[in-house]
Amino acid sequence: MTQTAAQHFSQVEVKGLPLWELCNVPPPEPLSDLGEVLRVLDFVHIQAGLLSAYGPGYPLVEPRELIPAFDAPLIEYKHLPAFGMVAMDRGLSYQDEGFQYDMLVPEGQPTDPSRAAQNRALMRERLPRNQLAEFEQTLGRRAVTRFSRYNQLLPHLFKMDRGHVLARDEAGAMYLAGVFASFPSDLDGEIKRFGKLIGKFNQGDNDLYAANRQFVYRFLMEQSGFAICGERHTSAALFARRLLRRRERFAVKVLGNSDRTITTLTSQGARHGLPRVEKVALVAAQGQRKEAERQLSEGGYYVDRRRKTVILRVHYAQHAYHPDNVLEDRALSVLRQEVVHPQSGQVLEMDVLGLGHDRLLMLNDIVRGEFHGSIVYKGRERVEGSADPKSRLKCLAAWLTKHRPIVAEYSPDHFERVTRILSSFLDDPSHEEDLLKLPELRQEVLKALADLRISHRLRLLEKLVHNRADAFGRKLKLAHILTILVHVLEQEGQDLVKNHPRSLRKLLRICRKQLTDKDLERRFLRGAPKGLYEREVLGEYRQLRHLVEHFETQAMV
Repeated sequence: MTQTAAQHFSQVEVKGLPLWELCNVPPPEPLSDLGEVLRVLDFVHIQAGLLSAYGPGYPLVEPRELIPAFDAPLIEYKHLPAFGMVAMDRGLSYQDEGFQYDMLVPEGQPTDPSRAAQNRALMRERLPRNQLAEFEQTLGRRAVTRFSRYNQLLPHLFKMDRGHVLARDEAGAMYLAGVFASFPSDLDGEIKRFGKLIGKFNQGDNDLYAANRQFVYRFLMEQSGFAICGERHTSAALFARRLLRRRERFAVKVLGNSDRTITTLTSQGARHGLPRVEKVALVAAQGQRKEAERQLSEGGYYVDRRRKTVILRVHYAQHAYHPDNVLEDRALSVLRQEVVHPQSGQVLEMDVLGLGHDRLLMLNDIVRGEFHGSIVYKGRERVEGSADPKSRLKCLAAWLTKHRPIVAEYSPDHFERVTRILSSFLDDPSHEEDLLKLPELRQEVLKALADLRISHRLRLLEKLVHNRADAFGRKLKLAHILTILVHVLEQEGQDLVKNHPRSLRKLLRICRKQLTDKDLERRFLRGAPKGLYEREVLGEYRQLRHLVEHFETQAMV
């Protein structure tokens, strides 16, 4: 049974006042803290932007759509709400703001009738004609800008092509400060600045720019929580970065017709010079364990029991770019997942996205031709099921690309299961004839598998050097670590030079980190070796240094 709109968040309180009372009657004191404002906006936007549109045919967001790397949206749901907004934790100076919007004037307490009329006239100019009658019915001759009126105005703000602005008035209270806002998005400048910063572009090198532009563009957008997508999301992402560089206190929020997800970018809790990212969407909590289902059901967390619909909030962690990172293209990862109670607003941490589930079950279904879900191939094509060889290869290519950052972190035993499952299809003689008919797709999957194997190997070595322990947590002596690095370079270095030069550079960086280890230098390099073990360490050290210098020379050729 679907809960009615009147029930949603009816138990939520902010500053000791019920949420919907706060949203309809001006509070005795303004919300002075940006965190309090964001708490109110979160619930108001979830109600107006997601729950008000929910019904039996509502297109729930699939869990994979909230897991980085994000797929570009494939379908526009024009009948669903969409908006963009910025909340500034200060007053505005209209001409000096650095972005364009139509200014609304605070109407004061008590309301100044002429100011209210001026604001209503401006709103009418920016609304589609078919909304005017409903707007008049909603607002009448009342004030527009008060925060207590914001919830009533949202359905009309959703109909505007551009964003709206909240800010503080002279008394410190939040109010609707503007509509029809265009958030600046110097996409060309941002891509070129970021590309040069991370070493992907060089001045005057057009070939390098062409080769790396898509990577830079995707990484830049994904750090802000989006795939390469439409103007509303791009503007939100770049505007939020700009505001943070200016040390503003703010929140940018955006909801698209295509993603059906409210994304918040805020200075609250920002780290590494990037706005904090979180997303809220309506998701089906399918495949949960019985204990988790019991918690959701008995706790009243379902919006719709039949479809197992929940309000899911996902918090993300951003990753700075460095060319030597083993998982070089990982810009964002899931930090925490919260199911939001539709009445109390309380949260229950739960892995609704299935990040802790055994991904091998899905992989096994794909290779057996028994996968009945959908997957997005190359960001643009939705593939339904894996019944035939062509769709099976597309699903495998998409699976390997999507889950590479996760699978690369697997233990050796778990990773071996992945390769065995893939081999059961790719190396099975009974499939050889079918695969030969699809050489490009087959090669794409084999390349993705090779990249995954290298990423996994490098992550194991990176952890080995950092932790001085193997994948099972067993501490290793320094001589053993050096021996492993020597063996890998001897066995795989030449192939990496020829086929995977970028991965070779990452491997050499890992080896260099071990060669410059302060403990190694202090204990073994400051004097003549005093025993068998010290001689062993010194011998492996010299061999590794020789190999590193040899392959560094080849890598520069």
